[in-house]
Formats: sequence, structure tokens, C-alpha cells
Amino acid sequence: MLSDTDGAGPRERAADAIRRTAGARALPAAVAEPAGPQGAERDALISELAALIGEFESGMPDDPLRQAMTARLGTLTGARWAADGEEADRHEAIRLLREARASGLLAPDDQLGAARELVTLLLGPAVRTPLGGPDHEIGLDGLSLLMQLGRPERLGGAGIIEAVPEIGRLAEEIGGQTGGIPPEALRGLSMMSEYAAVVDGGDAQGLMAMCQAMLAGDLGPAVASGPMGSVLRTMAPLAQHYAQQLSDGGPAPDAADEGAAVVSGRPGAAPGLPSGLPELSSAVSALSAPESADTIDNWRDSLALFIEMNRPGALSKQEIAELMGRLGDSGQGADPGDQVMAAFGAMGLGMRTGSPEHFQESLRLIREAVAASGPDDTLAWMARGMLPGILIGAMMTGGSLQDLQEARALLDESLLPGGGLAANMPDLPGSAELLMVSRCLQIQMRATEAIEAGDVETLEAHVGDLLDLVDDSDDEWSFLPLFELGVVHLALASLTGSVDSLRSAVHYQEQALTGPGAPQSVQPLLDMGWAPLLTLNSYLEPSVDRIQEGIRRTRATLRGVPVMADQRVRARSAIGLALDAVYGLTGDPSVLDEMITELECTEEELGQASGASAAAVHWQLADAYGRRAAHEGADLARAVECARNSLRTTADDVLLQQGVQHGLQVARTGASRALAAAGWAVHAGRPEDAVACLEEGRALVLGAAAVSATVAERLAERGEHELAGRWRRDAPPAATALRARGGRSELAESVLGTSFGSPELPSALRRRALELLRPADGEDAPARIPDVPELIAAAGRAGIDALVYLLPGQGGGDGSAVLLVPGQPLRSLPLPGLSAGGRAPLDGYLEAAAQHATARRRQQRWEAALDALCVWAGEAVMAPVFDELALWERGLAESGLAGGPASGPAPRPVRLTLIACGNLGVVPWQAALLTVPPAPAHGPAPDTRPTTVRACELAVLSYAASGREFARSVGRDRLPADRGQALVCVPGWDLESAEGEVLALADTYYPDAALYGSLMTRDLTPVPPEGTPDEVLALLGAGPGRNTGPVALVHLACHGMAGSDPTASALELGWPEGAEPEAGRLTVTTLLDTPLDRTEGTGGPLVVLSACETDLSARDHDEALTLTTALAHRLAADVVGSRWAVPDVASSVLMTVFHDRLGAGLAPPDALRAAQRWMLAPPGRRDPVRGLTAELRRAADELDLSVPFAWAAFIHQGNPGPSGHGGAPGGNRPAP
Repeated sequence: MLSDTDGAGPRERAADAIRRTAGARALPAAVAEPAGPQGAERDALISELAALIGEFESGMPDDPLRQAMTARLGTLTGARWAADGEEADRHEAIRLLREARASGLLAPDDQLGAARELVTLLLGPAVRTPLGGPDHEIGLDGLSLLMQLGRPERLGGAGIIEAVPEIGRLAEEIGGQTGGIPPEALRGLSMMSEYAAVVDGGDAQGLMAMCQAMLAGDLGPAVASGPMGSVLRTMAPLAQHYAQQLSDGGPAPDAADEGAAVVSGRPGAAPGLPSGLPELSSAVSALSAPESADTIDNWRDSLALFIEMNRPGALSKQEIAELMGRLGDSGQGADPGDQVMAAFGAMGLGMRTGSPEHFQESLRLIREAVAASGPDDTLAWMARGMLPGILIGAMMTGGSLQDLQEARALLDESLLPGGGLAANMPDLPGSAELLMVSRCLQIQMRATEAIEAGDVETLEAHVGDLLDLVDDSDDEWSFLPLFELGVVHLALASLTGSVDSLRSAVHYQEQALTGPGAPQSVQPLLDMGWAPLLTLNSYLEPSVDRIQEGIRRTRATLRGVPVMADQRVRARSAIGLALDAVYGLTGDPSVLDEMITELECTEEELGQASGASAAAVHWQLADAYGRRAAHEGADLARAVECARNSLRTTADDVLLQQGVQHGLQVARTGASRALAAAGWAVHAGRPEDAVACLEEGRALVLGAAAVSATVAERLAERGEHELAGRWRRDAPPAATALRARGGRSELAESVLGTSFGSPELPSALRRRALELLRPADGEDAPARIPDVPELIAAAGRAGIDALVYLLPGQGGGDGSAVLLVPGQPLRSLPLPGLSAGGRAPLDGYLEAAAQHATARRRQQRWEAALDALCVWAGEAVMAPVFDELALWERGLAESGLAGGPASGPAPRPVRLTLIACGNLGVVPWQAALLTVPPAPAHGPAPDTRPTTVRACELAVLSYAASGREFARSVGRDRLPADRGQALVCVPGWDLESAEGEVLALADTYYPDAALYGSLMTRDLTPVPPEGTPDEVLALLGAGPGRNTGPVALVHLACHGMAGSDPTASALELGWPEGAEPEAGRLTVTTLLDTPLDRTEGTGGPLVVLSACETDLSARDHDEALTLTTALAHRLAADVVGSRWAVPDVASSVLMTVFHDRLGAGLAPPDALRAAQRWMLAPPGRRDPVRGLTAELRRAADELDLSVPFAWAAFIHQGNPGPSGHGGAPGGNRPAP
């Protein structure tokens, strides 16, 4: 088909071709939608214009149409570059447009249009590959582009630097015309001109000055908001550091020397905090000297990591991993500085992903960097400062308290007065900030300990320490001491009730959140604090609107890139707490609905949450459902389900901890939550769930110890022999904080010293082992709690009448007893006496016990409170339980208290095992005073039964820490008497009857028993051993040096101490010659952490603790961590312990009667009951006891031994069955 111009002359054809180029622009698709001719049509038009220009050159060289066609050809060629990216097209388009403009023959509009296209083409890659806005990833490609834009063309750059002057002139020409260049872009071009001069001249000082000008906002907000802003913020600390040096007259960095270091591969100066940068002069050298592509890529990778640390999300996780691989590999040319950068990246990636492998990699990289640079290099200083942060990060993302403990040891070691980090701080940007952060972390850990201990004085001292840090801090991390001040003041408000402390907490928290200049990497974490802060403020100035504003601000953080793996979980939890406060102020049920909806959104995100965060969110949701159940009853079942999720998560976290102390710290929240959840379950008519909740939240430390004891064997069964060996060798945490080698921590020695092997996170061993042993779907987990049928079956095997859980009421509700009876359905019994109001006698007893001392008035008050407690225990609990189980008549008949002549053989004793929850665990239930019901109608015979009886007169009572511990005890046989006996006497200064007690037992019942301790009244040959903790552990079949197994009976006449922390509760035993008395303390921690030399579950001895306070815990009652429970957990089949200090004489009398009844063949719980009944009987009605000395018989006749104070302290834990269940102690064989 012929066109309209066929046969026309050149000028007509030229005009037609120019017309057909209409709309063409050299603008990439990322900037504008393609317009004008495209594809083949465009290419044909380019060929046509080129041919026409050739015709004009030969015939009409000065015709203006020739230059118009040249300009349009340049535009079309530029459009092809915009579409296809061929640099040859861009360069050709630039040539053509310059030629057309230089001719002076273009019409004004064409001249201006060519200027616009030329600016686009000169900027080239900068417009073709947009870098995104503040909320988009820059990526490695984007950063490579930024670097390419900043390098001269002769060194591989894009040529923009050389073109800056021309771009500036074109920009002035375009001016304010439509489509012109905005003023801020003009300022940017001016900056680029200066930058070109700086780079060409290798002027490091000039580059510093430029950075400062840009950070001061001289280029307007646009620069700071996009990708370039990330680079500027990354450069900021170093620019300010060197600018200060210059203003102080210090030496400027030597660009040439530093450039040589980069070229040669020698390590440059150490990097600072994540917001620092390698020497700026090195950067200038990298931009102004012809170097290898590898060096340029290395500089780009380091800068990329820094930018990611300043603006999380600038790189993808995959890009970060690739960077770490390159920067951390010395085989790819990475130097020690690169490896430290990679270690920072690994730590950041660990925080984002929650993966412990990244923290482990960070340790490895630091070790390699320090080994390559030498221990005295500034890199070693930086590495030492980094280690605590790595450990704390690991702990926060699913590690254990072992990690935190090691971080504390490192901080204490590094911050010693006059030494450590402060004494050797290098003159590097970020060093002062790192030191300040380290000091804040140390104060935070010490304050946490003070909060746990309720130590107000120490907290007040930390306020002063933090104020000093605030005064010394004027950098971007100054928010940290302010934040910690808020935390400490909040703790003081909680402990003292001070409104001023609460106001101070709000004040400092608000300063931390609103202070200028916080690092962008932590800003989202700070912004999460708005909901808690404004909620806290509402206690001072109630305002629903302000709380809602805090919720809005915290919710905004959900849209950004998370800095931490569980950041969104923490944010939603904070929102939930704020909504909880709104509900408290308004009572609006719809607020509960909103709170539940918010928390349910976290379920998909909990996979990345740490154990503590997940458990907290599950519990928040459970609590919200529980409260909404008041409006909608169907929510109780959902509340119980969420509560069980929380309890399981806590139990898993306890299992991850090493040692009793750490396990207890994690377990503390579980018990109170278990009680609340069990109350919901009972109220919902689901007693099975109530038992499950209690089992999942009680005695978690004992449960974890049971699982840990089997880990090595299970690992070996799976072929993991090396890991099994390491598990067996793993020391308890008390031994790992600081090692030898001058007090340096083991991890510091591994990373910074000369020891062999790869450094490892303290929690790595337990985490790896437990992950390997995690059961597959359908498999039973070793830590699995026993279900109700299993517990009922265990009760049947033990021969008891019922396993009884006693639950205090929650809120204003009644308490209850959950009854597991062999052969009967599970049921619960409401007990109004266990409500908060009904427990007044228990509260009075606890108050009196807290003030109990030797002063007679306080002693009398305590005894009176104990008597009232026993009356309450009978009326409120034990009598209703006997009614429900129909045990009155059997109990009275078996005990001989039924009245009237006996008919037939005596019935078997009533046997109950109690699991007393909450502070019900301090009650001596065996001393409960019950009012006996009237006798059934039986004719004219008078009713001779007593009016009141003690519970131990009606039943054999035993105790258990949990159903799981009960089942374990039932499965453990008693050792036969021929295994021997051991009697230990360490009387201290005030147990005057202890020696007589032990010698009387030896003379009367155990003539061949092994004697230990201090026996001064008898000349014994050989002299008995001291009775040290190691010796006693050996008698129990535990600890080093024992391979003959445990003896059948161990009697300990010594002091016992119930510490404020149950893990510090201890027996005061003998200590080796030359040692301090502390060496004689056998603690709960030692009992649970010491390895056995026998198979778990085999027979165990009877352990008798005639010491005071051996079954008492001042706190954490539901963890049931006492000396008695620790022994019953795995070392003993039966344990007799005491809940308070019993008078010396009364204790000796009861112990003698107890052993007498053992010798008569009774099982330990029956023998203890018999001894307590003997104490209750009037002197004239007591059976003779051959082991009582004349002095003790006289005391028993003269003293009133029937008062609870004299006998009710002693309790039994362990196997509750009668004699014949696996043998009985007694006999006279000595300990081997």
C-alpha cells in the first residue's frame, strides 16, 4: 500500500516522519507509560529517519528539518534504550541530541524538548531503575546502582558524575517550564557537582562536610526519606566523628594510605556500631581510584549490611544471607573487618528470623576475625562488646536463661571498675555508644534480680546509676537509659505503692519514646511502647481516648518490617493489654470482643515467637475468654483450651532451661495460671480439664528434671552418642558463669582466647538435644502429663481411697476439691470455705508465720493462728471430703473411735493423697480438726464416739507435688531392709536431743547402722565421717564415688532451712575439714541436679528428715520445691519432712515412736500416722515404746504433746501404699 508521501520530495517525507514520532519519549516504563511508536514500528521509523538525514546531509545540510529529524531520531533511539536497556542506544541518543541542540537550528519548543530528553538520558540508570521509597527494599541491585551512580565513568561508573555540569545547565534552561526539574532536584544536582569535585580530588574532608550538610537537611526532606537517606544515616556517625576530630585539630584520615589498605586487602579500622561505616577515606579511595571489581563489590556488601541495620527491610533475608556468606569467607578475600560486619549481619538476621543458627554463626565469625587480627586488635574490643548482645538476642528469640546468665557474666567481667571495655576503648565511631549500651544492659539485669527479690534499696541505687548515664549520653542511643529508668520506677511503684514512682515511670518512658534521633532500626520497637505507656498513664489520669491513641500508634508498627521475629506478637500483646484497660474503665463487652479478635490474629504468627511471648499471648486470650464467659457462658471451654496452650508452652520453656534455678524462674507464671484455668474448667463442668490444667502448670521444674534425667539414654538409643556424652558432662549453671583462666568466662575464652573448637551458645546443647527428641505426630512425649484414667489406675495400684486436688477459689468464686477415686467417675466438690473470703484463717496463719520468732508473744500468736487454721481445715475441707467419699464410718471404725464394741476384723485404713494447690500447700491437713457426725441409729446404746477428731486419726494422709509426681512415687518400690541403714547427726548449736535420738535409734532399732556426723557423747572407733553433702548423696545412690546403690533408710538429725527462694532451701550437714560451713549445705538445687548412678524408677530408700522446715517453701507453693519433694522426686521411695521448727524434745519423741512403728512392720505413711496418734493420746493411754530414753519418757509424760505445734509439722511424701508394696525398711544391716 502506498503512503500519502509516496513520490513526494525529501522535505515532505521528512515532515511526515517527524509527525509520526509524536509522543515518543526516552522515559523508562518505571517512570511513565510508553507512548509514541513502539517495537517494530519504532525501529522502522529509526531506519527511515537515518536514511532521510543522509539525504539531507548530501543535498540540504543547512536545512532546519535535518536537525529536527536528528533530534527526533535521538528521542526514538532513547525510547528504544528505555525499553531494551542497551547502553549503546543511550550513548547514541545523547550524541544525536547534543548535535541537534548545538546546531542552533532547532525551533524553541524542539530545543526545550531535546533538553528534557537529554537530561533523562544523561541520568541514565538513575531513572531506568527506581530505588523505591522509604518502605521498600533497596536490595543489592539498588545499592549497586547507587554506587555506580557515584563513580566516575572511567572507573566503571554510569558517567553521571562527569555529566553533572551539563545536567545543571540543561536544568537551568528548562527552568520552571512544564515538565521542568523541581527545585529540590536542582539542589541535588548542585550537590552532585560538589560530590564530583570531592571524589575526583580524593577529598575525604570534603566528603565529611557534605554528609553533615545533607544530614542537616540542606537538601530538603526528599533526600532523607528514600534510599539515599538510608545511606546518609549509615554514614552519619562516622562523618560526625571525623568532623569533630578535624574541628579539634586532630589528624584527618589519610585517603591514600587507607586506599592502599583497601587495595592490598589489609584490614582497615574496625567498624563501630551497626550505624557506623568503614573509614570514609577508604570509601573515597574506592570511588576515586581504579580498583578491582572485587574490592568495589566488597565495599558495596559492607555498606549494604550497614544500611540494613539502620533501615531493617532494605535487604531481603536471602540477600542478607548471601552477603554474610561473602563477607564471612576469608577464602573469598574477606578480611577480619568484613567478618565482624558479617557477624553483625548474622546477629540481625537471627533477631529477624528467631533462628539460633544465625547467632551461632555470629560467634564463629567473631572468633575467626579475632584469630586473624590478634587479641590486642581493636576488633577484639568490638567483639568483646558484641558478645553479650548476641547472647541476649539468642535468649529473646527462643534461647534459655543460660544465654542470659553468660551475658551477665561477660558484662560483669567487661565492666569491672578501672578495666575492661572502659579502660581500653578505641577511638572509633560507635565505641562510646557500645559502652553505654553495655552498662544499660548490666543495670537492667541487676535490676531484674532486685525486682525478683523485692529489693527496693538496690532499685533506688540503680536509679542514680541510670541518671548518670543519661547525663553522659547525647547520642542516638540515649533513649535506652531513659527507658530503663521508666522500668525501674515502675518496679518501685509496684513494690512500694508510690504514686510518685508511677509518675516518674510514665515521665521517663515518654521521654524515651519521644526523644529525637533514635536509630531507625529500633524505632518500631520504641513505637510499640505507646499502648503500654498511655495505658500506664491512665492509672494516673484515666482517659479512654489516650489509651486508644496509644493503641493506634502501636498498631501502626504492624505494617513495617519486623526487627524481631516475634515483634508482631509483642505488639498485639501490648494492644491486648491496652484494650484490657479500656474494658476496665468502660465495662463495655464489645471491647472484650475487639481484644479477642486482636489476639486471635497472633495465632498465625506464634510460630516465630519465643516461649515466653507465646505463653503470654495464649494466656491473654484465655483470660479474655474467661471474662467474656460472664456474658457468654460458651467461652469457658475456649478459655480452658487457650490456657492449656499457654501452660504447655511454659512447660516446654522450663524444659529448655538448665538447672533448677533457671527452670523455676520460667515456671513461676505457670502455677497461678493453672489454678485460674482449673477453676474455669470446674465451673464449666469439665473436671478432666481441671486436672490437665493443674498437671500442666504445677511442679514444672520437677517434671523437667524427670525428662532431663532420661535424655542421654534416649539420645544414645537414636545413635547420637557424642551428644549423649555431652549431655551427661554438661555442668549445672552455677559452675559455668566464670571459669579459671583469670576469671574469663568460658564463652569469652572460646571466642577471644586460644582454646580449640567452635564457640557455642550456652543453650545450644539443650536446644539441639530436645529438638532431636521432639516426638513426631502420634508419639508420646516423655514430658507428657498423665491423664485422669492413668492417675486413677495409679491410685488403685497404691491402694488409696482417693487422690484429692484442693483448689483455692479464684476471684470471688468458691474453691473445690477434684476427686479421683479408683473405680468411680471423676468428680468435683464445691468448697465455699476455699473462696477468698472463706480462707481468712489461712491468711491469718500466713501473716502470723511471717512474723514468727522466738519472742514469746509472737510464738503464742502463731500457735493460736495454727489452732484456728486446723479448725478451718476440718470444717471447710476435710469434713466435706469425708462426707462426699462416705468415709466417716470406716475411718472411725478402723481407728477404734466409732464407739461400742468392735464387730469383726478392723477395716483397712482410709488412705488419701492430697495435692494442695496454691498456698493451701502450707496447711497441715493431717491436723485438721473435724466435728464427728452423729452415729447412725443403733438402738438404745449410748453414742460414745468423740465430738472432734484430727484428720490423721481417721486416715493415712500422704502428699504429692503433682499427679505426675504421685504416679512416679507409686511406681517406685521400697528397698528391702537388708540394704542397710545410715543415721546422720549434725546437731548444730541448739539441737540438744539430736545426738541422743540418733544413738537411741542405733542402740534399739539399728545396731549395725552406719553412723555419720558429730557424736560427742560416745567414743566411737573408727570416728564417724562428717556427714557431708557428698556422703549423704552417696547414701542415696547419687553423686560421684558411689557404685553400691542406695541404702534402705537414711535418718538425718540436723537443721533444715527454707530459703526465700526454694532452690536455696538446704539441709545443714557436715563440712569437710578446712572448708567453710557453706560447704555443708545440701540444697534443693543440688538434689535435683546431681546425677544418679542407678536407673530412674528403681527402688529407693526411706529418708527421714527430723530437721525443721524441710517441707516448707516461702513462695512458689505450686512448684512444690522443698527438700522433701526434691528427695521424693527421684532419690527416695518415701520421705518424712517437717513444715516448721518443732521443739527439740517433741521431735525426738515423735521420731523414736515413728521408728518403733517401722520396726513393727508398718509402712512409712502408716508409721508416721501411728506416731502422731501416739502424740495425741493421753499419757496413760500410750503404748510403750522401747526406744524412748528415760529422759524422753519423762518429757512425754510431763509435756502436752497433743498440741499441733508439737507433732503436726511432719508429713509424708512418696509411695502412699501400705506395707508390702515393694518391701519395707527396718532390720539392722549397716550401710555398705
